[in-house]
Amino acid sequence: MQRYEQLDSLRGLAALAVMIGHFLMVFTPIVQNTSGLGLLDYPLNLLKYTPLHAIWGGHEAVIMFFLLSGFVLSLPFFSNRQQTYTKYVIKRICRIYIPFVIALLIAIAMREAVYVSKLTDLTSYYNNLWVIPPNWSSFIHHLLFVGNYNTTRYDPILWTLVHEMRISLLFPFIMFAIVKGGWKLGLPLALLLSYGAEILLANFETRYMTNFVVTLHYASFFIVGALLAKYQGELKMLFLRLNGCWMSLLLVIGLCCYSFKWIGYGEDFHDMFMPHGGDWMTAIGASIFIVAAISSVRLSRQLQRRPLLFLGKISYSLYLYHMIVLLSLVHLLEGKLDTPIIVVIAFVVSFGAGAMSYYLVELPSIRLGKRLTNWGKKPAAGTVSHVEGTAASM
Repeated sequence: MQRYEQLDSLRGLAALAVMIGHFLMVFTPIVQNTSGLGLLDYPLNLLKYTPLHAIWGGHEAVIMFFLLSGFVLSLPFFSNRQQTYTKYVIKRICRIYIPFVIALLIAIAMREAVYVSKLTDLTSYYNNLWVIPPNWSSFIHHLLFVGNYNTTRYDPILWTLVHEMRISLLFPFIMFAIVKGGWKLGLPLALLLSYGAEILLANFETRYMTNFVVTLHYASFFIVGALLAKYQGELKMLFLRLNGCWMSLLLVIGLCCYSFKWIGYGEDFHDMFMPHGGDWMTAIGASIFIVAAISSVRLSRQLQRRPLLFLGKISYSLYLYHMIVLLSLVHLLEGKLDTPIIVVIAFVVSFGAGAMSYYLVELPSIRLGKRLTNWGKKPAAGTVSHVEGTAASM
């Protein structure tokens, strides 16, 4: 089965954007609403309220993750190489859940080791992290992915993995509809899930991002990703018919859609395009990037450079550990070093932690999944496995 290395790199860049966004949110000028100030009066707005926001757009990257997961997980179904549901679940658990649990345990251990008192010198977001001590009830919620609970308590990025795992377990059943009905059934289903979730969210109390209604909304982007995979041949042909100028224009449009939420932030015209905070506009932009990545020889070649491929490999672990590293160092070094220096140190250390987790946790977990599902079975000669996609492991 074909391996899409350029999509690995795209995941890596998305994970890097999440990390940059979280690290920038340490600083008050970044999180303040300064949309009323002009670019000349407040040049930082160029990074905040223009398409450049894509560089550190964390939520936008999460939509990209879900699209890529849907794309990659759907490929065996379109080539009639899907595994039994039991084998599929075992591999998903080994690929996502085992690294997730280890990161959760490390987050709790680091919190207990370095936390002394509530932070007061950072933004309100960071000042309120790690304040509540661990307890068994919260820990069990995290392990079981059940209920509507606070995932910012130990590692603030874990909420995306809750949805990833839930949707992954349902995904093979969704694929039956997409394989049979194509876009005529898949796209209406995605819209129904998303807008149905929006109606439910407006009428029911859903305190945290882990509620099941929000899972329905994010499942819609798995479906869109699967549709991109199903029709990739046709989409490639359409993309390659464009000349260089039109390709560039399409990518600019994709960038504007991807970061649409932040262009003219707070303006009334957003109301027409912003269900679920603009996720569908973001999905359009992310879809354009995905099609371009698998279609353009030039772009694909750039995305397959070794540093980007390595970033793609460690992207799941980088995603899991960057906040643990930052929070640990902020609590450990507060008052000893200036905050910008701590952030720079955490940025560098996060790559080391990501690489260690990839080699020591992810790869063994992947091998375990393969051993469990290939028990007593001899591997076929020349078989090439495809990239394993997850919302965070990209």
